[in-house]
Amino acid sequence: MTAKEAVPVRDSEPASEDASVIQPIGFTPAPVATGGRKLLLTPKAIVVASCLLLGALMLAYLLVARSLIFETQPADADVSVSGLALPLGDGHLVLPGHYNYTISATGYLPRTGEVEVSSDSNSRHAVKLERLPGHLQVVTDPPVPVRVLVNGAEVSSTEGLASSIPAGRKRITILTERYLPFSKEVEIEGLDNTQTLTATLRPAWANVYITSNPAGATVSVEGRVLGTTPLTAELVQGDRLVDISLPDHKTAQIQVPVTAGVDQTLATVDLNAADGTLRVVTNPPGASITVNGEYRGQAPIDLALASNSRHELRFFLDGYSTVERTVDVRAGDLRDMNVELTAVFGKVSITSNPADAQVFIDGKLAGVAGQTFTLPTRSHNITVRKPGYEDYSTTIVPSSKLKQSVRAVLLTGEQARWSGIPAEITHGAGGKMLLMRPNAQFTMGSSRREQGRRANEVMRKIALTRPFYIGATEVTNREYRRFQRMHNSSHANGVSLDNDNLPVVNISWNDAALFCNWLSARDGLKEVYRSERGRVVGFDASANGYRMPTEAEWAWAARFERGAMRKFPWGNALPVGKNSGNYADSSAGQIVPAVLRTYNDRYPATAPVGSFTPNHTGLFDMGGNVSEWIHDLYTIGTGLSLKREENPVGPQEGDYHVVRGSSWKHAGLTELRLSYRDYGAEARNDIGFRVARWVN
Repeated sequence: MTAKEAVPVRDSEPASEDASVIQPIGFTPAPVATGGRKLLLTPKAIVVASCLLLGALMLAYLLVARSLIFETQPADADVSVSGLALPLGDGHLVLPGHYNYTISATGYLPRTGEVEVSSDSNSRHAVKLERLPGHLQVVTDPPVPVRVLVNGAEVSSTEGLASSIPAGRKRITILTERYLPFSKEVEIEGLDNTQTLTATLRPAWANVYITSNPAGATVSVEGRVLGTTPLTAELVQGDRLVDISLPDHKTAQIQVPVTAGVDQTLATVDLNAADGTLRVVTNPPGASITVNGEYRGQAPIDLALASNSRHELRFFLDGYSTVERTVDVRAGDLRDMNVELTAVFGKVSITSNPADAQVFIDGKLAGVAGQTFTLPTRSHNITVRKPGYEDYSTTIVPSSKLKQSVRAVLLTGEQARWSGIPAEITHGAGGKMLLMRPNAQFTMGSSRREQGRRANEVMRKIALTRPFYIGATEVTNREYRRFQRMHNSSHANGVSLDNDNLPVVNISWNDAALFCNWLSARDGLKEVYRSERGRVVGFDASANGYRMPTEAEWAWAARFERGAMRKFPWGNALPVGKNSGNYADSSAGQIVPAVLRTYNDRYPATAPVGSFTPNHTGLFDMGGNVSEWIHDLYTIGTGLSLKREENPVGPQEGDYHVVRGSSWKHAGLTELRLSYRDYGAEARNDIGFRVARWVN
């Protein structure tokens, strides 16, 4: 048995003295040296390692860094760069990136900015600093207060010192009272330096010798008193206004041109005696006054009159007698004059139609018409008034030598309205138009029993009440060519249809409508015809512009006379009346197949408008010369309707338009009648037109 296999000793059994006992051995730790843990590297090794690391970092910096160089003016300027920037020679060594810089130098404005340094190349920049402003001390001979101008603009200066002048070449001008301007080119150094400019000033005045008669007068220039005459005055060059004044005398003003350094002696100034003052009052006030024939104003007034002489005064006032006075005043005197005016009257007789109207004179009720009124001989406003009528007003100046009369014709409201509408006007193309005021009921068309009647002349009951203007003649070539400059009406077998005073022909209905629209626009009126791309597609019956006559208007103007309808332009029976119009007469035998053998109007084709006698309404060529385009679209009724048509204008849609009236080509009974109707749309050499428009 080994020692490790010893049997444990039981407590209950006493050990034998001979038995061997194993005793535990106490543990004692090994001793540890004091002073902390032992370092792995010595201090010397750490220093070496740090130097190697720093050298590696510097080598890496040198490999990555780029040079940043500023070329400055001035060259000795200080350059400061933000961040890690190592000064190196004329520049700095920096890593790629953005840097702020400041460049400054004594006498210059500092400059700051930002640059970017790339990793590809070094960075070089040229920077020029701006010089600080300079100062200029102006010294004058003689020493006087001055104003300083730099390049023509005045700058602030104190005792001749002008501060903060930008550097560079400047034109310096020195201004001062009583001396000529001094000017010189100066190079301003800047750099906050003060330079001195010496200016020798030349006098800007001349000596002027002034005398007056009488002497002792006060001399002043521009409100500054210089002394009393006789006087030698120093006047600054230029045109000077010299005042010479003396009590009880008129002040004399003399314009003196002064040149610097050129002395002069003025002619002796004679001072006249001062005016006297006449204070004039009239009863009643407001009288006009003339002095020695010269108008001087209205009373009350203070009149300045030359002293020691006589003056002729006249006083005028409407309704009063003229008064004449003679007066003289002494120098400096103030006199009063009161003038009593005498009223003058005249007689005015006022009558009216209708009688018994009230008479108002100058706005006040004076009586009734049929009386004679005594009125002052001045302008009066006369108004004659009666219920149901428009006022009649006029102005009259009664005369003391002649009795005057006023006859007032009073108009109803309707009459007054029409009195303001002209009976004749001229449209923009130069044609004359007449006012028509129809108030008629008539039957348009013709009876089936009428000889020569055509089937389209259906009878229609018409009420025409709307007033209108209508062309006194057909539109001429001259008038139409103001719209279409190149229009040519051509000729008929060699006979010209194109002369200026002949009616325009060879135009379509659409051409005539567009002429009307052009004329409306020219005269500032609303166009009647609606058009699209040069084609008329409808009309506006409420428009006030120019148009062609409606068929009802044409029929009324051509036929209606004293309640009846004419059959022919010259009357109601054949043969054709002498000089009654331009038809296919004997002179047209070479142009048209059928002619009136016993009639000669002297024109084989168209005739100048207005060549024949007008009809009963004052219109020319309502029969003959050319047929006329009508506003209405062409329709044919079925018979005489019981319904009366009021101011008809025709339908809005259709293919053809009505043609009315005979032409130079017509000689047959059918065409010569005023009820003859034709139709068409295209141009013909015997169809023209006349214009019309409603009166609103």
